[in-house]
Amino acid sequence: MKFQLDKPKILSQHVDTLVATFKSVDEHEYNKYIIKTLSMLEDFKIDAQNVEGFSNKSRFCKCEPFDGFGTFKVFAQGMGAYRYILENQDVMIFLSNAKFGTDMPQIKVEFRAHYLFSVGQNKAYEYVLKLIDVLLGCKYESSIQRLDLATDIWGVKLEYLDAMRFQNSFKNSNYRQGSKQTGISFGGGSFMFRIYDKLIEIKNSHSKHYVKTKWIVNGYDEALNYNVTRFEAQFRRTELKKYIPQHTSNEIAYVFNHLGNFWIKALQKIKYAPLTNDECLRIADGTLKADSKRQIFNRARKNEDRFQFQKFLYHWDNSISDFPIEYKTIQAPKIEVAKRMLKGFIATAYKAVDGNPRALTDVLIGMQTDMYKFEQKTLHDYGLSKIIDSFIKQEKMKNKVGVQVDFDYSLIAHDAYFKLAESLGSIDAINKFIPSINQSESIEDYFPKTYEKVS
Repeated sequence: MKFQLDKPKILSQHVDTLVATFKSVDEHEYNKYIIKTLSMLEDFKIDAQNVEGFSNKSRFCKCEPFDGFGTFKVFAQGMGAYRYILENQDVMIFLSNAKFGTDMPQIKVEFRAHYLFSVGQNKAYEYVLKLIDVLLGCKYESSIQRLDLATDIWGVKLEYLDAMRFQNSFKNSNYRQGSKQTGISFGGGSFMFRIYDKLIEIKNSHSKHYVKTKWIVNGYDEALNYNVTRFEAQFRRTELKKYIPQHTSNEIAYVFNHLGNFWIKALQKIKYAPLTNDECLRIADGTLKADSKRQIFNRARKNEDRFQFQKFLYHWDNSISDFPIEYKTIQAPKIEVAKRMLKGFIATAYKAVDGNPRALTDVLIGMQTDMYKFEQKTLHDYGLSKIIDSFIKQEKMKNKVGVQVDFDYSLIAHDAYFKLAESLGSIDAINKFIPSINQSESIEDYFPKTYEKVS
């Protein structure tokens, strides 16, 4: 490892992946509720099967099967013994139509990484338990099937010889992008540990940008151009059972209360040591006996002049792991989003007019003309409306998940609303212009004082 800071900085620690199963323990109540649920899902699944598409992911129907839980996709095909698959922006749910008493759990839930990151594992689990109560309608047993723990560290850069700095019997794999070392993995199956350049992953996948929100709060400075490396432990069921006491009534709650212990268990398996490059090359040579290799590792771990990175990694801070922030608005920095969308607009515009150098101007003028002709609105009016729309969605999400936002947009939205009201000339015009408003609401519910001013 190359350390770019005197002491690396932990930017995030969190549950990155969580899979849980739920099994009914009350036959009468199960049969009473599940038959209705499965019958409803079967109807939605038939609707989804009528949708044409090139892949199973594209064949689904949207519905609101459970009161108070919003819109779900119900897919045309199940998976294995799970006949029904549902998903929303937070979770993916697998349901079986198995009879009561079979060994297989009736429900499996996969938590989305973005959801876990945004509201924290505890609040995410509370939401799922409410949903399970609706689905099963009776007492159940829960178990944890997979747990991934992640730590993002600023100022640590992977090097070519790093695989030699770990003393374990796991099979390891190196990952590269061109001549650059981008990652190492150890193990597989029930346990795996991955170390990789998180900035490269973010660059290659825009959907991963949201993690930067938390990094910045914890001191990350992109201008310094230091690496951020993710250290990630993956436990599957076979491995998890080794560390959960028998007859634990709530496995997931137990794991949440002992995240630090699970993290240390993972680090003890991979056994990092601060070897020099020369020591790595001696080990890689293949001529040393096993006892000589052990002595090299032991001396490195006892050498206080070397940075004992393994001990640094042992730290697990629950205040960093459970870090609720503004949900569903976590994304790439605003300017990055704007630049990316502008690139897409340019590409579309040039294709539409065969590369005419006036493409951008022509498209903007045409859009402005059409909007004013048919809706009596300007592009600036439209921009103001999107500010208000985002604010309303934020308020709804705050009420849904109870998370305080990291930045209050109410004053900005208030000012935009006042300007838009002046421009459009009526409150009704604004209500029609903001997508987030439905029939049971009005914009005045969000800005009552402003409504009094402009009415």
